[in-house]
Amino acid sequence: MRAKVFILSWMKKILIAVAAVYITACLFMYFMQARFLYSIDTTDVAESVASVPFATNVDLATSDGETLQAWWVPPRDATQVVYLYFQGNAETLLSRDKRFGVLTKDGAGLLGVSWRGYGGSSGKPSEAGLRLDAVAAYEWLRDQYTPERIVVFGESLGTGIAVWLSSEHAAGGLVLDSAYTSILDVARSQYPWLPVGRLARERFESLDLVSKITVPVFMFHCTEDPVVPFVMGEKMFSAFPTQQKMFSPMPGVCHVPSVETLMPRFKELEAVVRSHYASY
Repeated sequence: MRAKVFILSWMKKILIAVAAVYITACLFMYFMQARFLYSIDTTDVAESVASVPFATNVDLATSDGETLQAWWVPPRDATQVVYLYFQGNAETLLSRDKRFGVLTKDGAGLLGVSWRGYGGSSGKPSEAGLRLDAVAAYEWLRDQYTPERIVVFGESLGTGIAVWLSSEHAAGGLVLDSAYTSILDVARSQYPWLPVGRLARERFESLDLVSKITVPVFMFHCTEDPVVPFVMGEKMFSAFPTQQKMFSPMPGVCHVPSVETLMPRFKELEAVVRSHYASY
């Protein structure tokens, strides 16, 4: 009898200890989730802009008083599209310089936005804040070019903002690199043992918005993406209502792959966008 009581007492202590560890882990993830979602590099990108041919650094003012750094490559002429590029959650625009160079090599324009808190931009990132950043960049471009000429380009975390912006504002096309259905779904895939639905403060719900987007879409995704499961990209692609959409699976284990081999597909998208642009 004493042995049974002793065992039950120890089992109770073990269960309490396990519960305490689990609750501590939940609290840690709740309060530290911004650290996981935003891998901030504050290195000012202004002095590195020469790494992209023909690029200059511009300051963008947001509606809530932040100042963003952005790299601007003007389109070569009136027949070129202009990419509005939203980066992922890590590093700075400098780590995208080769990608920017490839995208603009044949004359396309590009505005690459350094999120608030990143790369010399002021403020701290949040889903609401990134949306304001996107609108500031979009309006800066819209003051110079018709919306039908703007191709919104989102990379990884930036795909959620690209989808949101395209669901709310007119554009000529949409490019998504490593798109997710929602950050909540990504968190569930990474931490299946946590009640992420209750813990997540920011969700970036992309799948719920695609029905509002009718512009041409080009998506690409690594088949063995260790960050955003490939199946999420497939699910997003299937949900877009437009018939003018392309999807390129990128074989292997990777995340945010090189775009150089994809340039023929980009040219297809640009041609479709141009066909809708009345003054071409």
